[in-house]
Amino acid sequence: MRKWLVVLLFLAVAGYGLWNAMAADKPNEANGVGPEVGQTAPDLTLPALGGRSIKLSDWRGKAVVLNFWTSWCPPCKKEMPELAKFYERHGREVALLAVHLTTQDTLDNAERFAKVNGLVFPVGLDVRGEALRQYRIQTIPTTYIIDPNGVIRRKIVGPVTAKRLEQETALFR
Repeated sequence: MRKWLVVLLFLAVAGYGLWNAMAADKPNEANGVGPEVGQTAPDLTLPALGGRSIKLSDWRGKAVVLNFWTSWCPPCKKEMPELAKFYERHGREVALLAVHLTTQDTLDNAERFAKVNGLVFPVGLDVRGEALRQYRIQTIPTTYIIDPNGVIRRKIVGPVTAKRLEQETALFR
């Protein structure tokens, strides 16, 4: 019985590896990579905490830090003070939009998190999962650095620091 379990496990791992290798040859839409560096950032129009609406393209002419997060994600929680620090220092020069993946969390959690952590930068609410699909977010947090022309200049998977954001946006400030 144990041998069959080992064989079955081996076949599952090998099959997954083969599937992954085949998916790597497909375009971004098929393999879930999302928009790449050098491409125009897909536009987003999202409701925001506080009731207004946010449109990414309204910030053309200004660099944008676009961050995807949830309230239950430990690395997201860890990076929020770093985003706040960056926004406090450079919010006039570089726009910051933190997109809460509301379909992966709850609106109540987003509101509570923003209030408890004193977030003052814009928080967009992806209530229908459109941003999640457009950017094909698979790992959170994920952050995009978008230049003033709307072109993606960097994609960072995992938590960021204020220092890293300052380095990544220095050219646009």
